[in-house]
Amino acid sequence: MKKQLFILLATLGIFAGCSSKSNFYQLQPNSGESIENSTRSRHTVVGIAAVEMPDYLTKSELVTRMSAGRLKVHNEEVWAGSLAKNIQSVLQQNLSNLLPSKTFLTYPWEEPIDDKYRIYITIDRFDGYEGGNVALKGRWSLVNKEENSIVYGESINYNAQGGATLDALIHTQSRLLDKLSRRIAQKIRGRI
Repeated sequence: MKKQLFILLATLGIFAGCSSKSNFYQLQPNSGESIENSTRSRHTVVGIAAVEMPDYLTKSELVTRMSAGRLKVHNEEVWAGSLAKNIQSVLQQNLSNLLPSKTFLTYPWEEPIDDKYRIYITIDRFDGYEGGNVALKGRWSLVNKEENSIVYGESINYNAQGGATLDALIHTQSRLLDKLSRRIAQKIRGRI
């Protein structure tokens, strides 16, 4: 009897642990139109390096702001994979749509493809208040790897009004990534 009770309790514990994280979120690319009218073949390869982020954004749970110095972790609201890789993928898709004459790859990729240029992105803040302002802060740079030089770089400081739900907050974050993609595309277009 004790053995059966133990098995029953262990089974219930396993099922209780499996159902704790039920809502998954993902940032989405924008299907925007190209900003260039080019039919050139894709000769220029631009790599997008792994996105650097603060520790609080590397967790699987969604994080929102309660105040300037207080964060709320949503234990049952989680990212569907790595947020950093999701950001990298969204930027790659957005930039490929905006600049079809270039080939954008997310690092790491299989060799022997060699990128002459690489985009580096560091995010210091990418969160928002539930039902309030959403912020994307950090910096990005375009580097010419062959010449070991920075072609262009600047700070990121974007804000947008979010909605009343976590879905709306994620949608607003995707909009801010679209804004960043358009800025990067604009600066790349005249330089490479």
